[in-house]
Amino acid sequence: MLVAGFGGTLFDFGGSIIAPAIPYFEALGTFSPEQISRLTSAAVLSAAVSCFLTGFVADRFGRKPTMLLVGVMALAATFPICFSDLVPGREFALCYAGRFLQGLAAGAVGVVVPMYLVETLASDMRGKGATVFQLLDIIGVFCCSLVGIVVVHVFGPADGVDVSVAAKTLAWKTIFGSNVIPSVFFVMGVLLLPESPVWKKGNVVDARSGEHADSILRRKYVLPFLLACVVLVCNQGAAVTSLQYYTVKLLQDAGLSNVLANRMNGVVMAVLTVATAVALPFVDRCGRRPLMIVGTAGVALGHLAAASIYLGLSHGWLASGPAAGYLAASAISCVCFFFGVGPGVVAWLVLSEMMPDRIRARGMSIAMLFNMIVAYLIADQLLLVGARYGYAPMFFLFAASSAVYFLTAVFLLPETKGKTLAEIERMWERPVEV
Repeated sequence: MLVAGFGGTLFDFGGSIIAPAIPYFEALGTFSPEQISRLTSAAVLSAAVSCFLTGFVADRFGRKPTMLLVGVMALAATFPICFSDLVPGREFALCYAGRFLQGLAAGAVGVVVPMYLVETLASDMRGKGATVFQLLDIIGVFCCSLVGIVVVHVFGPADGVDVSVAAKTLAWKTIFGSNVIPSVFFVMGVLLLPESPVWKKGNVVDARSGEHADSILRRKYVLPFLLACVVLVCNQGAAVTSLQYYTVKLLQDAGLSNVLANRMNGVVMAVLTVATAVALPFVDRCGRRPLMIVGTAGVALGHLAAASIYLGLSHGWLASGPAAGYLAASAISCVCFFFGVGPGVVAWLVLSEMMPDRIRARGMSIAMLFNMIVAYLIADQLLLVGARYGYAPMFFLFAASSAVYFLTAVFLLPETKGKTLAEIERMWERPVEV
């Protein structure tokens, strides 16, 4: 479970690791602002493509070979980036290729690792397996910030006038080079894993009947598939992923200094990490549905609080300064806390559990594609909308998405705690019991 769950570290590590490298790119003038933006979003775009294709690859070649391919891709992505400056005139193209590979690996991880965990773990362990995936995902993002802190200490800050060009170049290469560590561990671990019992000799079979892969459009599969899509779209609509990238700027715009904004960003990420860890034992004790209901309600209220704060700032009802900044940090921390104890640990699990064996890979791929499209749209528009209208409209939108998420959990989401995959599939053959 731990080895497969370690793929959670790869899920966001490759995409997020560019954050501490951006100041060095700007200081060196390596890329224009537009190019830096394209490098940042490249991983999200390619992840969307990967999400769509991974299910078909996993069905054709197996879960284990697919995970092995993902690890090799994540490892290979490091090299064109780190050695891009050795090919004059091709720096951007090589970095973009590396970022594209990082996104392909991240998208594939988000599909195949939770799928593998659900198919191989006993019913009383599936909740813990999914939570390990999510926890290591959050820890991976936190590690990205630690890499930046260490690199700045060793090589010097990007804005340091006494730091040489060579040192700054080595700094951003080291940042991207750190991606080798989780990639190598994941590849080595996957080599020790058995193949999923659901995948047999080039075919996906139902665990109880032995029947082969089926059409996703069959009547009995439509409801779990659509519900999984709604869950993942709303999960991304809660915008916690985007907050991981933009919290520092959001807090600065609310009135905190850069130093305080970075410190509070660390607090926010610590809240998310601790909440995810605390939720680990409760997924199988309390069940999926109660955690989802409580979590989505709290996320919606947190977004409404943040929207009110930024609405006050944009209209002059609230003065920009430390007080407003700390209020904003509290609201964002509330969002992250409730996301950690609810959707953050449950969404990936219920996605995998709800999909019957014969459509799981393809269904998860399509649902993840919708998830990544929403992620790209939010990441692409949040700052633009904020600059033009203030951040309140975006937070109101996040609150609305979270409210839909809450209603879905209350009225549509079945409880799957303690049930085998065969029992869960039989639930879709009769009206959903909540």
